[in-house]
Amino acid sequence: MTEDLHAEQCREWTLLYEQIKSLLAQYGQPDEGGEQKDYLLVDDNLGYRHRIETAKRELLRPDVIKSLQKLLIGFPNWEIVMALGEFGGLVISDDEIIDGLRRQNLPPKFQSIEYEGSRPEGSRFGDIMFSGSGPF
Repeated sequence: MTEDLHAEQCREWTLLYEQIKSLLAQYGQPDEGGEQKDYLLVDDNLGYRHRIETAKRELLRPDVIKSLQKLLIGFPNWEIVMALGEFGGLVISDDEIIDGLRRQNLPPKFQSIEYEGSRPEGSRFGDIMFSGSGPF
């Protein structure tokens, strides 16, 4: 990555991080300093990806996911991973949602959740198929 591209990626990472942090604050308390709260927004620059780790299933609501997706408009190379441990997770980009939720592990009220513009993980040739811990 050239120096200019790296600087631009870092600028975009910081901008999106702050926007995601602000949005998530509406839905719960962050994990800060090892204190277990509602979610952890990973503060490491993982390239063109932000990662949210949570056990709070209410963060799966379609309105929350759509709000996260809207943050990515204008950032076509970026994605947000919502990781829910044994429940799988979602990969959110500006134009689609890859749904890797393990619905059989979710409580009944979350098993029928659907996301506009989503597709199941592994449904497209060329998807990276993960084994073991995967993206979630």
